[in-house]
Amino acid sequence: MFKVIFRVISERRDLEGLASIKRAGFIPYMSKRNNNEEIYATVYRSNDPEEVREAITEAAFFLQKVGRKGSNNFATLFKVNDSYLGKGIGGVLGASLGLKVLGVPGLILGAIGGLLLGEVLDIELNETYAGVYSWPMSIEQ
Repeated sequence: MFKVIFRVISERRDLEGLASIKRAGFIPYMSKRNNNEEIYATVYRSNDPEEVREAITEAAFFLQKVGRKGSNNFATLFKVNDSYLGKGIGGVLGASLGLKVLGVPGLILGAIGGLLLGEVLDIELNETYAGVYSWPMSIEQ
């Protein structure tokens, strides 16, 4: 699995950039805007770096169609090691806390919330830097 952080420049404030990232096959879990720069943190479920590179180029194409452009640090790539430690601990802690607070419905909601939080924790803690990709030159023409 790979974590990709996209940095794009846009004058407009809408959700078309996020939709373009999703359309290219990435799973976004965070988006942020700093002045004219949009930052998207995404996950791509593949262990093949070439497939991820093709998906990044496809994302650049879709982003260019909706008026976004990138620069030298368009996509920062991290390799994420799949582990179930965070999901397991998060699920157990969420379920036990939910059971104490709300009973059986809290057990279910806490387990689901703990699994999601554990997944994000696994992504953030088990990443290794894999490289930076710039905006594809062929897209700008």
